Amino acid sequence: MKITMACLSLLFCTDIVLAQNISRPLQIGVSSGYECHNFDWSIAGNVSGQNPNVYSELKWKGISGPAVSATVQYTFWKKFSGMASYSRLIIRLGRVTDNDYNGDNRTNPTYDETFNSNRGNMYQWNVGLGYELINNEKFSLVPFAGYETSRQLLSILDLTGDFPELNSNYVPLWKGLFIKCLAQVRLNSAFKIIADVSYNQSHYTATADWNVIQTFEHPVSYRHTANGYRINTNASLSYSVAKNVAINIGGGYLAATTGTGIDELYLSSGGSEKTQLNGINSAAYRLVGGIVLSY
Repeated sequence: MKITMACLSLLFCTDIVLAQNISRPLQIGVSSGYECHNFDWSIAGNVSGQNPNVYSELKWKGISGPAVSATVQYTFWKKFSGMASYSRLIIRLGRVTDNDYNGDNRTNPTYDETFNSNRGNMYQWNVGLGYELINNEKFSLVPFAGYETSRQLLSILDLTGDFPELNSNYVPLWKGLFIKCLAQVRLNSAFKIIADVSYNQSHYTATADWNVIQTFEHPVSYRHTANGYRINTNASLSYSVAKNVAINIGGGYLAATTGTGIDELYLSSGGSEKTQLNGINSAAYRLVGGIVLSY
């Protein structure tokens, strides 16, 4: 009888301990929402960054549309946890400006046009391995390390009819290792806050097709290469609607930049020309809502 009671007590206490953990072994989340990106780059007149220091500059603004994402996190052995996520944005709105200059510091402009950029897409995926530093009834903290890839297809179009043949594109690709911290804080029996921040050391490459310029090679007119980093933050409020089901609402912010790199232009006559890529700058925000299943 005593042994039976001891076993029941052990099972009961174990169940309480497990119930106290804010982060469960398996978590599957899906969400949808809205994303908006701004993106720009510029090149100099030569490989030394001079003649002039800003020769050509493109800026994409308000690149936005519906976005979806999915995430899986699983604690598979002791406190070690694996995670994987995928997100995709379908571009519906946006514009791009194209400016050229003959003087340093954006003086003596020689070209100034604004085009549409309302087509294209973006996707991002990552995989990582983490370890539960803290996981109790009020708070959890899990650092991760892993690999991430982000690709964008940015369009340059004209819907006014002035340039009916214009159908150019710019395709950036960020890839590299990341570190991430994921935290959860329980407010009460129904609500908790979930937040994460990640840093990604990236190698940046991009290809472009300037389809209306016949002196450029096609489909790859030029290529950009540089090294940079990305910082991604997210926060959401989670509400438990059932034992294993919660709904989340929140948002996030992304900032990315590179140092100087190389712009290599490919000519239809053969050969290529190189100049300095001054850098890439990107910023985005997102508003999302979704559902999380926890077991």
